[in-house]
Amino acid sequence: MSQFPPNTAIGTYYTEIAHKYSLTEGGIFYLDLWPFGPSQMVLVNPDAAELVTATESYPLHDKVRDYLTPLLGDEAIGASDGEKWKVLHLMLAPAFRPAKTKSMAGVIASLVRDLLRPALETHAESGEVFSMEKCAAQLVFGISSRVILGDGVSKAQNAQLLADMNHIVEYATTLALTTATNPLVKAGRWWRKRNAIRRMDSFLKSFVQERMAQIVRDKMGKGTSSTILDTILGNAQSTQCDPRNPASLTPEFVRIVSDNLKGLLLGGYGTTADTLCYVFIMLAMHPRVVHNLRTEHDQVFGSDPETIMQIIQSTPNKLNELHYTTAVIKETLRLFPVGFNARKEKPGSPTLTYKETPYPTKNQMIIPTIHTIHYDASVFPHPTKFDPARFVATENTKVPSPKDWRPFERGPRACPGRDLAMDELRIILLLTAREFEFECAGVEIESRPTTQRAQHTDLDLRMGGLAFQEMGFSAKARGGTMMRVKRSTLES
Repeated sequence: MSQFPPNTAIGTYYTEIAHKYSLTEGGIFYLDLWPFGPSQMVLVNPDAAELVTATESYPLHDKVRDYLTPLLGDEAIGASDGEKWKVLHLMLAPAFRPAKTKSMAGVIASLVRDLLRPALETHAESGEVFSMEKCAAQLVFGISSRVILGDGVSKAQNAQLLADMNHIVEYATTLALTTATNPLVKAGRWWRKRNAIRRMDSFLKSFVQERMAQIVRDKMGKGTSSTILDTILGNAQSTQCDPRNPASLTPEFVRIVSDNLKGLLLGGYGTTADTLCYVFIMLAMHPRVVHNLRTEHDQVFGSDPETIMQIIQSTPNKLNELHYTTAVIKETLRLFPVGFNARKEKPGSPTLTYKETPYPTKNQMIIPTIHTIHYDASVFPHPTKFDPARFVATENTKVPSPKDWRPFERGPRACPGRDLAMDELRIILLLTAREFEFECAGVEIESRPTTQRAQHTDLDLRMGGLAFQEMGFSAKARGGTMMRVKRSTLES
């Protein structure tokens, strides 16, 4: 572990072990971590990973549930399994159907214009180094709050929600760190997290009840909802309300909705913001990719900002024509996947059969290692090369199989907000790539190593420590993603 920067994301270690000991070809290996942790069954081949995620959905490991429940609540879908998970999935899935998420494109574009562009213009004018992580987090939380809760949240309430979310993420990060934390520091973070969760729970429960009353008062039924919460409540009117008082929700249902709203806000806030940081990092280091992005944006949407906004609002499905932009996002997520998941043995099935060989699963933490699969040269040729073109289908090339690219994972437990997240990132690039140029601070030539630290990657020779994601609530760019930005002088 000493060869990597402090608190390197755990996926990096699995990948390094697999490369150092030539374990990728076998597809599965075991790690005995006693007495520090449970024994692990590590799946480093996409076909093996499919067996526990898509072919069958193995139960969530207890350690994952123990980690998420204190942060999100007992009723959050991310910490649930079995029949409870199925009920929650039925409640949430309609809110994330492609037609529903596409209808939010205009709102997302307006928030990018109103929140991100002014911030980038200010930083460009000053020329000072700034934290893209902080900038991205403020934008993505603003978007998440609007598309999940709507415009009924005041500016002050949003600011408090964001502050509380930061306290939850801070404590969650403490639990995931690979280096020791001062007990007093950890206790302070726990106390702030506890108070933040209490404030969020109180606000969200009141907000849900008030919004339900408004939906009934305005006679908003199915098909008229404008936010994720509205969809959930609209679908619940016939099952969760007293017919004599249609605006009255059961306390249990209010708690279920509140816990899952908290999970949606936290999930979107962390993972999408972390991905956006790495997208801007890769654009800073690959000017040819920026040129190709601008060319595609001109061809599909034109170059006039107002016209682009109008097209997004009137024809959001046109975002699907941004094939190269989508490829840039996918290639970034391939190199820097932000998620991590762990399963356990399926009841009544003590082995997993892979390539006609049974592998014991009893008492194992089963880990489909997204990072390792993404860095396997037999799956992705030249895996350390940033090459968005690998995701653009042509007459002579095929795009990678869906089972190979797994940043949102696969199967029933795949991230429900994946389409929304991809649209957010497409819109952000569409509204910023033409007018701004980014530069990474702190990765000048003299600060980069002369020999690579790891066997699985040489990205650190070009990116320094940024090549190794930092452990947090999700795997993120380290050091706050310090950058400079300037107004573009280039023409496509």
